[in-house]
Amino acid sequence: MKLVTEKAYNKKMKPVKKNTKLKVSSKKIEVAPPKGYHWMEEQGRYYLMEGGYKPHPGAVEKAMFKLSSHAKGN
Repeated sequence: MKLVTEKAYNKKMKPVKKNTKLKVSSKKIEVAPPKGYHWMEEQGRYYLMEGGYKPHPGAVEKAMFKLSSHAKGN
């Protein structure tokens, strides 16, 4: 996993546009973090934090994501 600085990360980020090619499902999946990291949840978004999981404010053992697929014909 390649780590980047916050400045480099922010340069690469583009505004979120609605993608009409994706079909968002009501199904969800739990995703465990990579070894040596844990998830942090803030305002409904997940971030990776270095260090194993230990209960503290905002820390979650697994992140919950909605599943999506390509719309038919795409």
